[in-house]
Amino acid sequence: MRKIFGVFLVFTLLAGCYPQQEPTPGLDQFVIETFVAATMTAESHGVAAPDQPEDPESPPQEETPQPLPPSPTATDTPTPTVTLTPTATDTPETVPGDPAESLGSPTFKDTFDDGNNFYLYDEAQSSYQVDDGQMILTAKKANGFETWSLSWGDLKNFYLEVTGTFGEECGGKDRYGMIFRAPDTSQGYLVSISCDGSTRLSFWDSDAEEYTVIKKWTSSEHINAGPGSVNRLGIKAKESKLTVYINGYQVFEKTSSKFNKGRFGLMVAATDTPGFKAYLSQVAYWKLP
Repeated sequence: MRKIFGVFLVFTLLAGCYPQQEPTPGLDQFVIETFVAATMTAESHGVAAPDQPEDPESPPQEETPQPLPPSPTATDTPTPTVTLTPTATDTPETVPGDPAESLGSPTFKDTFDDGNNFYLYDEAQSSYQVDDGQMILTAKKANGFETWSLSWGDLKNFYLEVTGTFGEECGGKDRYGMIFRAPDTSQGYLVSISCDGSTRLSFWDSDAEEYTVIKKWTSSEHINAGPGSVNRLGIKAKESKLTVYINGYQVFEKTSSKFNKGRFGLMVAATDTPGFKAYLSQVAYWKLP
């Protein structure tokens, strides 16, 4: 483990001479994968996340996850396209206070016409693939292990949102979501939405081997639950204030100063359905002052 960290440290030092850039759809796949791998901005990683029942009034709890598995090796295994028929929702076209409506044009938007902005891989625990205008996330094992793939570029204050569809089979805390303000591939905040209609906010700090739940699983009437349901999951990070949105509605707000800036990425995990899939159609962020 010390040897691996040493290699990453060398990569980081070597990459220090590169200027910061925004993700740019259309870049050559080899170029972006080489750049992001060298700067630790787009690699797979994961953690065994604890699952707690809903308890909105409880203070954040610290829990030690199980040991991490060896780092996966990226492959180019193609992923077949699955077309789902989304379930009908009652979400209105315009929601008062919806950041996606009030903030104007996003600073960055990826509709997955290609896979240039994320690290794509297929390994024993999970798979991240882009096909036919979708990012397809697969949690191969129903063990609650959260994996993620980071994009590149440091963000501090922002609103970040992903639009996704639960797969044709899902249940319980099968989930997808986002990692944000990640200083490197092995730590950051995690926000997710589950098949049973809940959302959770937490962070993982690999240096302290600390998985902290900031807000336990919280159900919401604004979440479209069940297989084939479509949702927009959003997180607004403004200094230490973290606000979670579902389909434009504010669900809860918490404060945490663990990480103040970092990369963002996508995450997936399953507790009930081996091979659980989530189909993402868009990810976007808006920089805030």
